[in-house]
Amino acid sequence: MSLRPSARTEVRRNRYKVAVDAEEGRRRREDNMVEIRKNKREESLLKKRREGLLAQQNQQQQLLSASSASDKKLESLPAMVLGVWSDDGNAQLEATTQFRKLLSIERSPPINEVVQSGVVPRFVELLARDDFPQLQFEAAWALTNIASGTSENTRVVIDHGAVPIFVKLLGSPTDDVREQAVWALGNVAGDSPKCRDLVLSHGALQPLLAQFNEHAKLSMLRNATWTLSNFCRGKPQPAFELTKPALPALERLIHSNDEEVLTDA
Repeated sequence: MSLRPSARTEVRRNRYKVAVDAEEGRRRREDNMVEIRKNKREESLLKKRREGLLAQQNQQQQLLSASSASDKKLESLPAMVLGVWSDDGNAQLEATTQFRKLLSIERSPPINEVVQSGVVPRFVELLARDDFPQLQFEAAWALTNIASGTSENTRVVIDHGAVPIFVKLLGSPTDDVREQAVWALGNVAGDSPKCRDLVLSHGALQPLLAQFNEHAKLSMLRNATWTLSNFCRGKPQPAFELTKPALPALERLIHSNDEEVLTDA
């Protein structure tokens, strides 16, 4: 049965409307997904705390063990403080490792309690122990997790002079120490544009770019890319001349096959 011209026009109009509505719906869904991905990326770019083996356990078990571990170690905090300030290297390492584990608890690590115990300046001193890389690593990990806390926590790390030492450690011959320094600087830079500019002013960009080499482990590439993104983000943006040297590295990174590297780049 043929339709009258007016009826055919109405059918075409209805079909057009359906097509437009479908297109509009698709566009809105895409916009929503882009916004969700953007928000997730923004959250991931701020700070991240390095967790220990507890983070790999069942969540319920982890919450229970984390709480008991935190309570137990807070009870022994005075002894841990004495160990950190000891003149004996083994005692320093043992106590610093205990602090690192305490700060690596997934839920509500006692960062403020650790800061208030007065050990941050000692951790910064231990970063200079080039003769004891394992101790350097543990101290760097502890400071990384302190810097992952509030802006006040980050400021304590900055005020005790850790940033230029972390920049120097980007040239450490020990892979783990270099990677931990990368992570620490990423947390400091991710706190605010002011902290980002402070890190850049200490010349952190060039030694960070040096980590992108053919010998770098995937974990280093991921952490270095994340830290580099923190060096380049924020409002107001950093001065272009400060971040311009990163362009060749970013150009290579956007062709990475690793999703995490690609997202941060």
